[in-house]
Amino acid sequence: MTSPAPSPRASDNALVLALAIGQIVGFGALFHSFSILLAPLQAEFGWSVTEIALAFTIGLFCADVVGIPVGQWVDRRGGHGAMTLGAGACALLLVAWTYVETLWGFYGVWVALGVAQSTFLGNVTASVITANTRDFRRGLTFVAILSGLSSIAIAPVASYAVAMWGWRAGLLALAGLMLIGPTLLYGVFLRGTVGSRTAEFARRERALAEGRLPSAAGGPSPLANALRTPAFWLLAIAFSVHWYVITAVLVHFLPLMQERGVPYEIAVANFANNGPAAVIGRLALYWIDPSNSAGRTGRIAFPAFGAGVLALLLAQPLGAWGLLVYMLVYGMAAGVIMIVRQTAIAEIFGLRGYGAITGALTTVCILPRTLAPVSVAMMRDSLGGYEPVLWFLFALIAAATVAFHFAMRGRTPLA
Repeated sequence: MTSPAPSPRASDNALVLALAIGQIVGFGALFHSFSILLAPLQAEFGWSVTEIALAFTIGLFCADVVGIPVGQWVDRRGGHGAMTLGAGACALLLVAWTYVETLWGFYGVWVALGVAQSTFLGNVTASVITANTRDFRRGLTFVAILSGLSSIAIAPVASYAVAMWGWRAGLLALAGLMLIGPTLLYGVFLRGTVGSRTAEFARRERALAEGRLPSAAGGPSPLANALRTPAFWLLAIAFSVHWYVITAVLVHFLPLMQERGVPYEIAVANFANNGPAAVIGRLALYWIDPSNSAGRTGRIAFPAFGAGVLALLLAQPLGAWGLLVYMLVYGMAAGVIMIVRQTAIAEIFGLRGYGAITGALTTVCILPRTLAPVSVAMMRDSLGGYEPVLWFLFALIAAATVAFHFAMRGRTPLA
């Protein structure tokens, strides 16, 4: 019996561009626009900043928790259905947010937004690229470069709508962008895409339909195999540190600058430029190393990440120039490591089961990412300032650098 003809799908370039635009809109609407809505929500409902910010944390937690089953689904079925429905659901949930009247209702919307965003942001996009493009490294780099622009592409739209017509109008504008952006693009351009295990499961289903026992073609679960290797857990250490540090710096950068007496305008300017610095780093990676070898790039990016934290430690005597060095080195390294995270999994474990393995790695990183803000605050209070905390972060990155080095020694041929 012959295999069914594959569904027609877009070219690699069209597919990658559609995914990139979807990521720009998705991250811009769900991440970078959140802070714009803080003050209006406070003013109308009287909720504290902590109560409002908790919703965002809940969303991240829920997205990470369902990372493994979502990854397994995309490995088996491809990204078309999951990503189109997930983006559409996010649009509807942004509309639902406009009807929220209680804090618990607000949290409920963000539980659903967390689950929905897990189906089309980040890992799932990388899974579709690795399974459906001839040069997945180039595709991942291109999407990472463009998605770094989400803060300056989408947040101003939300800010203008909120300023002119109120926060509910801002959410409706974002919902409209979600519908005409990722929902429409994914519905059209992801048709015919497959997962890394689609053919394997199709053979099994065909055998069962014909009354035959399915063969063990493809072997055991790639996720189970990965979890048995030291390389997976070494990567988990390395990227947990990455998430911990970037989350800690994201939350505590402005209080650190206040502690050092840095003028607010300079502090905010450096804070805002981390995104563009990440884009610069990804562009430099693309031009310097088009092959984007995870092992080679990561062995440079992790030490540079540590150098960025060290620059933040030593920046105070140098004033604005010291902060500029920090912003460039730290932002570029942090942005490049996001690509390394996606390509390292493929280089070590192969392409089969990529979605489930990336989902598992994200799930392992839940606690470091969610505990970073509060644990750093506790250390700062007990140690009397941020300087000892920065030395602690630098030591963590040194350990992550070693862990990444040994993880990449377990690299296997792509399959």
